[in-house]
Amino acid sequence: MGKGIFTTISEKLTCLQVLNFMVLTGFMFNYMLRVNLTIAIVAMVEPTNKTMTIDNDTTTAHYHEYECYKPPAVSLIPDDNATSDATMKPPVAELEQTRFNWDEPTQNLILGCFFWGYVLTELPGGRMAELFGARRIFGYSMLIASIMTLATPLAANISHYAVVALRVVIGFTLGATWPAIQPMASKWIPPMDRSKFIANMMASSLGAALTMPMCGYLIAHLGWESVFYVTGTISIVWSILWFLLVFDSPAEHPRIADEERRFIENAIGTGTAKGKPPSVPWGKMLTSLPVWAIIITHAASVFGYFTVVNQLPTYMKNILGFNIKEVINRCAFSDCLRYGLNPHSRSAERFAVQLALLWKVLLRHHHQLHR
Repeated sequence: MGKGIFTTISEKLTCLQVLNFMVLTGFMFNYMLRVNLTIAIVAMVEPTNKTMTIDNDTTTAHYHEYECYKPPAVSLIPDDNATSDATMKPPVAELEQTRFNWDEPTQNLILGCFFWGYVLTELPGGRMAELFGARRIFGYSMLIASIMTLATPLAANISHYAVVALRVVIGFTLGATWPAIQPMASKWIPPMDRSKFIANMMASSLGAALTMPMCGYLIAHLGWESVFYVTGTISIVWSILWFLLVFDSPAEHPRIADEERRFIENAIGTGTAKGKPPSVPWGKMLTSLPVWAIIITHAASVFGYFTVVNQLPTYMKNILGFNIKEVINRCAFSDCLRYGLNPHSRSAERFAVQLALLWKVLLRHHHQLHR
């Protein structure tokens, strides 16, 4: 049965098309595992916040607890019987679920610890993919991160330190996925098509934009635990398909057509059979000004982006007083905007489609604001 399905797929789609699809969805689910907690934590903690003031005389920190700000809902329809006070709407009903008394430093620890492990595998991830194969590094990284995601609700009920440990492991595994794709591109993708292939990695922003409304729906109807169960299960299914459909090179693929294999090998200019990877020119890399320029600018860009992604949902909920649905809509809109306007995600044939989708999102957002 399974063999028949894969034979049908190979007859309808080329192996390059399957690879492009799996990489695109892989990075969507990669960010799904990354940002699910930033949304779920809004519903996981008690709806209170704390600020800290410093007494200059005693240099003592004083914490003041206050309820989250909730702006009054003003009726836009004139009412002769209305008083001068703002018409108050009843609060949005939220699902009864377990909540944790995590203060602000604890929440920031949980949100930020992902990057402790993430930075450790960013550099060696590509080299590991060259030595052991991108299929293994990318696939097992996603699989382990998916299993850790499924265990997050259990860890949260044990201790916030257990959540921190899981998030560090998830960051450690997902950090290797981004550089792991580059060795695979060198064996599969013709030089003139590599920019389009690498643009599939920008689907990460689209994944974040789709994950946020999905998480909002799950939290509202099933509780915050369902966020981790659903996203973890989806990623496990993707990981299984990855190992069944993707291989490190055309020469290793059991179902590739001879014409497609010859086309790829001729376009690349060398054989795609597995060989010993070349040594890394560490000295030239570390003394190259263009390399350092890329590192610095990319680090600054990523720092700003993840600061917004990690803190925006909590800020909008606790400080601005938005309910969970409003938080999701505005956060998802920002990621759609980032994906649609990012120059690395464009190609001539895709730009019109992306522009149309972006315009649709803008119109929908405009109608929501003026409703």
